[in-house]
Amino acid sequence: MEKVRKILIVVNNDDEHPAGNSLREMLLKCGYLVYMACHGYDTVLLIKEYNIDLVLFDLCLCDEHEFLSVKRTKNALPDTNVIVMVDRAKVGNVIKKLCMDTVDYILKPFDTDYLKKTVENALYKQQLEWNLKKTLFDKEIINNINKSIATSIDIRESFSMVCSELKKIIPFVRACLIISNEQGQWFQVFALTKKYDFSEIDAGESFPMGGSLLEKIIQTGKPIMVNDTSTGHFWTDKVLHSEGILSRLGFPLILKGKVLGAIAFGAKEINSFDEQCYFYLWQIAPQLAIVLENTILFSRIKTSEERYKMLFNYAADSMMMLDLNGKILTVNRREEEIIGYQMEELVNKYVFDFLTIPSKITVISLLSMAVNKKAPTTEIEVISKNKQILVMELDIIAVRERNDIIYMLAHFRDITERKNLELELKREKEKLDDIVSQIGADLLVIGKDKKIRWANKRLINNHPLGKSIINHTCFDTFCNFQEDPVDCPSFKVFKTAKINQTERMVYNHNKKKFCNVISSPIFDKEGNVVQVLELIQDITEKKREEERQKKLQQQLIHSDRLISIGRLAAGVAHEINTPLAIISGMTQGFLERKKGFSNETIKEFKTMQKVAKRIEKIVNSLLELSHFEGNEQPRPANINKIIKDTVALIIEPFTKKNKKIVLKLSSRLPKIKGFAEQLQQVIMNLLINADDATDSGDTISITTGIKNKNTITITFEDTGKGIPENQLSRVFDPFFTDKEVGRGTGLGLSITYGIIKRHNGAIHVKSDVGKGAKFEINLPTNFEKVTYDG
Repeated sequence: MEKVRKILIVVNNDDEHPAGNSLREMLLKCGYLVYMACHGYDTVLLIKEYNIDLVLFDLCLCDEHEFLSVKRTKNALPDTNVIVMVDRAKVGNVIKKLCMDTVDYILKPFDTDYLKKTVENALYKQQLEWNLKKTLFDKEIINNINKSIATSIDIRESFSMVCSELKKIIPFVRACLIISNEQGQWFQVFALTKKYDFSEIDAGESFPMGGSLLEKIIQTGKPIMVNDTSTGHFWTDKVLHSEGILSRLGFPLILKGKVLGAIAFGAKEINSFDEQCYFYLWQIAPQLAIVLENTILFSRIKTSEERYKMLFNYAADSMMMLDLNGKILTVNRREEEIIGYQMEELVNKYVFDFLTIPSKITVISLLSMAVNKKAPTTEIEVISKNKQILVMELDIIAVRERNDIIYMLAHFRDITERKNLELELKREKEKLDDIVSQIGADLLVIGKDKKIRWANKRLINNHPLGKSIINHTCFDTFCNFQEDPVDCPSFKVFKTAKINQTERMVYNHNKKKFCNVISSPIFDKEGNVVQVLELIQDITEKKREEERQKKLQQQLIHSDRLISIGRLAAGVAHEINTPLAIISGMTQGFLERKKGFSNETIKEFKTMQKVAKRIEKIVNSLLELSHFEGNEQPRPANINKIIKDTVALIIEPFTKKNKKIVLKLSSRLPKIKGFAEQLQQVIMNLLINADDATDSGDTISITTGIKNKNTITITFEDTGKGIPENQLSRVFDPFFTDKEVGRGTGLGLSITYGIIKRHNGAIHVKSDVGKGAKFEINLPTNFEKVTYDG
């Protein structure tokens, strides 16, 4: 919408202004907003108050006061157009008194069209001058910003200055650079400047990309404007709206066709941004994108350097950087530890100063060799600070940059201890039998008669027979058999002369164990198998772990099945709801018009209504299977209070049936993070389930406690009829029920299972038929892994 221009007419005090009024009427018809003032008023104040664009002085111009009024107005407000209406007889005096470079004039009497054209030209000239000044002002700001960006190594250091310049042409109280991680799952606030203290979306932190402003910018490559964050559909709109940000603008930073990130602004008023902001940002975005990428690369290089320094300094082996002459440039900490010298004692010395004479010759040769090709790993002797001779393996590598050698990397591995061990092993070779005996597995030698001829100490110490195991048959000792089994592994080795591996079940201390048995043939000089060496490893724990993994797999399959059924149930339920609502509505309509139907028909309608309500109840239960991914957020929940409130709701029917509910709630139970209404539904479902499974005089006990610092337990135990063993694995399956038709849908425990899983918890059931059932729930106190729409 074009701005209405404002004109002030200043006239003499000593007449009724007929000419001024006529002039005012004419300018009003031309679409101007016209004000009038008498000479003597403070014209400058009127111009500022009404934001006047043009002043018409219709004065006699006979005294100095009138001239001073015109001059004072022009001097105080040089950007305001001033036109003086002058009689032809006085024009010479006016030109002499006034500076006509800044004040225009019109001769009286004047032509109306000429006056209109003069006013129009004066206002047009003013607009052109204003546009030129604004363009130059904007250009200067953009140039200043681009200079600052171009000279910046790290955009985070100059971002505040860039924003202070941008504030002169774009209204905002918050500005930030946001970038995406390589996988596109998170965004990071790379740099931030704001005029308020707290912010949930703060600099240096990462946040989910899904549903954010940056995600949309990356997808479209276009700027995004949110005129009112209270109605914005990005999750970041809601967060920033709570901080007082009412409108937002995000502009893509694109380099080589790829959106690196965005610069985003927030303002305290709605509709703060317009397309003029795009014009400014188009001029700085390319340079900003280049510097942003350079900053990211610089940060990565800096991180890589720090990581390299850390790896170099904390490497398990000692390292030195040498020049081509063997002068030490630097060493890592491990080198200091091994050789005993500090870095300042080694730097600028020669590596040869710390070697024995033979090793000096060797290292000189290796340095020369490493210049042209890979030098072999070589053993050398190094003299430590305490004059100890250390045996080390040395690798020398030439580190190059554009084919120029920048330094030689010497990698030392201290093998002094290993060499000493080798000497010791040679001296202790006769003790090999004892070493073999201490191996971490049972070893035995079996003869052709199946008797044990030799066993290592581990086997003898762990077996009930002890040393008397020798000359006992292997099948009696290990398998607890009276005779040789057909699938005996040693028998196969004697027959095939090949190594055999098998898993067997054995008994030790009357306990069943699983073993991995490797049977190897022992040959005589003629190549005949005379004995068998068996290595027996206890894999009982491994088998148990496999069983645990199998059970876990079954639980995962069960969870997947619940999810699939829940989705299917949701679809079916929504399909049923529409015709069900029609049937219910029509039935209700028929019942309200009782006069048109017989009593028998009304009775049938009531039956239909009752059946429809039962279908509705089943549909609602079906929908519960798919309600585990809502938009609600987990909140601190008091489990003891939820249990008490739920029991209070349901205690009356239990009391009437002579059933007792006993609460054993821990006073030290911490709050957990979760969904209180869903947890209340779990308590309600389990109480209803206990009600169905108990008779008059039975007791239902609810116990809470702390399992460990991160987990609480809730136990439901009743003295009812219990659950048959063949049904225990199915109690959490949807639609499974042992109740008669019409009494249950079989969805209560499956919904309970889903709610507990959503809380990253676990629920288990145990039961003895005729003695009751026990449901144990484990819930984490810190609910962090729940996903919900943000």
